[in-house]
Amino acid sequence: MNLTRSSVKNPAAVLVIVALVFIFGVIAMMKLPIQLTPDIEQPQITISTGWRAAAPEEVESVIIEPQENVVKNTRGVVDVTTSIQRGFGNITLTFDVGTNMQQAMLDVINNLNQAPPLPLDVFEPVVATGGGRGGPNAASLLVRPVPGNDLTEMANHQALIEDVIEPRLARISGVGQVNLNSQRPRELRISFEPHKLAALGIPIGQVANTVARASDVSGGFADVGRRQYTVRFAGQYDLESLSNMIISYSGDRPVFLKDVATVENTLVDRFGFTLRNGAPAYYITITRGNEANTVALLDDINLAINELNEGPLAEVGLMIDLSFDSSVHIRNALLLVKSNLGLGVFLALGILWLFLRGWKATLIIATTIPLSVMVAFLVLSMLERSLNVISLAGVAFAVGLVLDAAIIVQENIVRLRSEGMDNKKAVVKGATQVAGALFASTATSVAIFLPILFMKGIEGQLFSDLALTLSVAVIASLVSAVTILPIASRYLLSDLPKQDPHEDYWQKLTDFIMKLTATAKQRTAWIAGLIIGSVLITTTLMPRTDFMPRAPIDGFFFSLNLPPGGNIEFLDEEMANRFRDRIAPYTTGEKQPKVKSYNFYSYGPNATGGFIYADDPTRVEELMQVVQSEVLADLPDTQVFLFRGSMINVTGGGNGRSVNIDLQGPDIDPLMAAAQIGIQKIQEHLPGTSAQPVPALSMAEPELRLLPNDRRITQAGLNRSDVANAVRAFTDGLFVAEYFDGNDRMNVILRGTPWNNPDELAALPIYTPRSGIQTLGELATVTRTVGPSQLRRVDGKRTISLIVRPPEIMSLEEAMAQLEEQVIPAIKAELPSDANLLVNGNANRMQQAIWDMLQNFILALIILFLLMTALFKSGKDSLLVLTVMPMALAGGVIGLWVLNLFTFQSLDLLTMIGFIILLGLVVNNAILLVDQTRCSEREGLSRQAAVRQAVRIRARPVYMSTLTSLFGMLPLMILPGVGSEIYRGLATVIVGGMAISALFTLILLPSLLRIGEQKTQAQFSTQSSFAAQESAQ
Repeated sequence: MNLTRSSVKNPAAVLVIVALVFIFGVIAMMKLPIQLTPDIEQPQITISTGWRAAAPEEVESVIIEPQENVVKNTRGVVDVTTSIQRGFGNITLTFDVGTNMQQAMLDVINNLNQAPPLPLDVFEPVVATGGGRGGPNAASLLVRPVPGNDLTEMANHQALIEDVIEPRLARISGVGQVNLNSQRPRELRISFEPHKLAALGIPIGQVANTVARASDVSGGFADVGRRQYTVRFAGQYDLESLSNMIISYSGDRPVFLKDVATVENTLVDRFGFTLRNGAPAYYITITRGNEANTVALLDDINLAINELNEGPLAEVGLMIDLSFDSSVHIRNALLLVKSNLGLGVFLALGILWLFLRGWKATLIIATTIPLSVMVAFLVLSMLERSLNVISLAGVAFAVGLVLDAAIIVQENIVRLRSEGMDNKKAVVKGATQVAGALFASTATSVAIFLPILFMKGIEGQLFSDLALTLSVAVIASLVSAVTILPIASRYLLSDLPKQDPHEDYWQKLTDFIMKLTATAKQRTAWIAGLIIGSVLITTTLMPRTDFMPRAPIDGFFFSLNLPPGGNIEFLDEEMANRFRDRIAPYTTGEKQPKVKSYNFYSYGPNATGGFIYADDPTRVEELMQVVQSEVLADLPDTQVFLFRGSMINVTGGGNGRSVNIDLQGPDIDPLMAAAQIGIQKIQEHLPGTSAQPVPALSMAEPELRLLPNDRRITQAGLNRSDVANAVRAFTDGLFVAEYFDGNDRMNVILRGTPWNNPDELAALPIYTPRSGIQTLGELATVTRTVGPSQLRRVDGKRTISLIVRPPEIMSLEEAMAQLEEQVIPAIKAELPSDANLLVNGNANRMQQAIWDMLQNFILALIILFLLMTALFKSGKDSLLVLTVMPMALAGGVIGLWVLNLFTFQSLDLLTMIGFIILLGLVVNNAILLVDQTRCSEREGLSRQAAVRQAVRIRARPVYMSTLTSLFGMLPLMILPGVGSEIYRGLATVIVGGMAISALFTLILLPSLLRIGEQKTQAQFSTQSSFAAQESAQ
């Protein structure tokens, strides 16, 4: 190979290149952004629209339905999911992976502009990408009182948070967005006395119109002499003079606004609260910007927190707690992978030394590891990837693999020198002689990874880093083996290496294998037994499939579906206080397991829950049972749902282990009844499974519905709109206008004094043009009824969704089988004819991913076959090599079966990738055996002698490379720790497959190669006799 000869002739140039690779590799490694996993996102655009004081059905009919109609056909949209609550609607558009999101954003905005005009008091829709948060959540912060501070209302310090904390956090490099989740906007509230207003003969609409018309108006420009003036009518009142606005006249006396109302700049009413370890808190989240280094970002956030805690917050008795720190899991997970990487290198080199019994030879081969790793880091940096658990695991997996080529080259060089060849010639011929086979084996490995690199969807985002690092490292190891290793062997191994201390073992192994495959009957039995047995083992022991790997963290979420109608005061005093009292002994350590910290939030009966961190990460499941049975037990009419936090989160799919059963239809009541049946069946047939309905099935919120009396309204000289505005003014307030003071913009709200019961509401007076003072009850009938507190729509239809989360020891496939057999038929039986049932979410994603994986598996086989056909110039030999694959697959399945004896491991997507990677690895040994056999035959040996020689020559490097690979990956398989669940299944498949393949390939391949041996032997004997006669003549 010219590359080897050129390298041996120019060692200085090679060393310079190696030095440059190391220098730039180290620089690239230091600059790589650090994350836990690659970004796993389904492209989304959200449209959020607020309408204060509007009921969910009103939001649906006036805002959401028209918006859905104009955006649902946007190019690339795969589904439309809408959530509607009081005063708010949110549409989520999910797009195909790979969609140009900049163009999609423009398309959505253009389509949204075609929607009908919105009411004046509706906030402008906010269109955002990435689920409405702008990026992955990097940190959650809670501003709370310091111990000893009895502050009960954090909103009193909102100005400090907005003016000091938010700007300081936003300045940090890498921050995408700072979200003030507990923010309460300010409003200019005009609180009027309905009785005074009516007694003075002033309609509510007159007050609203007078305030609304008090605005600045530009009159244009006027030329006066040599100057041009801007003409403005300063009609807007400032806050101090607004109370002196004249709203009407009583006789000749003006009626000022202050005569019937008070004006104040205040916060909107409290709509929710957050607790941090029992104390009131202000909730802030920080999203990570694109390509930000999460670890460095959190270091800067911690510095900012310390600065704020010691400065402006300390002055007012406040402090910031970092509730969620994504860098903690990243540091722990990466530390574990790095430890596994280091231990794998140590074990691989130890195995290598046991075979070589020489430190020089061992270290020469070992130089392939750091060089290949540096090249991998360099390519990751050039392609703008991140350093994460997946990419670093790929480096760890590569530790054993990158030694293969160097081992083969070194073995061949040593063999040639032991036969008496000159050192310089031996290093060149030793590398060039095996270069073709090494190129083929490397090409097959890389060819296996190529389909993974180009996979779309979530699986492509998750696994491309793994395939990339393995591919680059293996290619770099090949180049290193045919360039650097010959140079090192020439100058550092001047003396002939020691004779192989295991030579007798390899000879005995060769004799044993030839004895096992001596007769045609024996060979047929081995071929049939190994292939059929492998197929039977694979089909019998193959575990059930899953979507995402399990990657639990040291905490869990809890969600409460409370009885409808509870206001914030009730939720604070009853639910929050009860939770705080019950969990207190666990936070102090009086009871076990101890709680490290917790958050509790409530923004209404359908949005109450929290997160609990365990002090001991190994007792999270135990703590979950305690919280379920003691802390959250006996809550009246309350459904409790608990689920473990995960390091891997899928946009719109949580931790990737949930199933959505969507019930759709025009009438919500029969959907709720069918959903209730579904929950009962799930609890009956899938014990330990959580089934959370969204929205809650107890969604009938108490409602005071006012039915207009059109006759009385018309006689009074009003219309329905006038009465509706009065109703709004008597309750949450009537939007009048916007006020801008030069810094902030706020709503102007006209609001009556509070009332305590429906009778007081009906007795409130309204002045009418024709009938004088009328009560609200005379113009409309007040009735008590119920209405939805929350609505959900999927693809334009009202929907009740059951979010099913199977227990940790149940795969998604097993859960789906139970649901399809036991649960879904029972639900369908309860649905009316105009309703339908759909299974969505991770179930669909898993089926699509499995189909994609199957296609890639077939594509990988085709690529392998074509490459080997080109190498051997024989389709028959290519098929011989491929026959080792059933054994490898069986070995991977056996490895998973053994692992499941100790801990649960399903066949998730990352584990499936292990089988594809396995294909490219196990064929390498087969390629070497077939190639050596054909070379020996071309040199004149018989088929039997050629097979014997191939086994004797290749047995040592085969076992050496296999054992170094196995021990290099073994720590990834057996060592527990944070994040190990992500790649444990993958490592198990590769280790099990390579181990079984190594044990039986040296039996299966000789048996296959000796098929038709008698025929070839006869041809060989005839040719030998003819050659002998020719020589005699």
